[in-house]
Amino acid sequence: MALELRWDFRVPQGLRSLPDSERRRVTRTILFLLEDPRPRGARALPGKPNWFRLEEGPFSLVYAIDPQESTLTVYGVSKDGELLGPK
Repeated sequence: MALELRWDFRVPQGLRSLPDSERRRVTRTILFLLEDPRPRGARALPGKPNWFRLEEGPFSLVYAIDPQESTLTVYGVSKDGELLGPK
């Protein structure tokens, strides 16, 4: 199943706040999710069907998969527990 990537408006702003190497790392992880939306380590969020959290080092991604729309939407990226995005 090919997925289209979408994201909450805060995600790009949060990614821009990261140093280049960290931004590349998180971006690679997000793009990898399009190939494997449920990789090892992805945890389903309780009570939210098709919502997941993936820990990647100091980063955590929260995303949802909509199989009917064939989309993967990233709703949040946090670093060490702090949500990245506009303050």
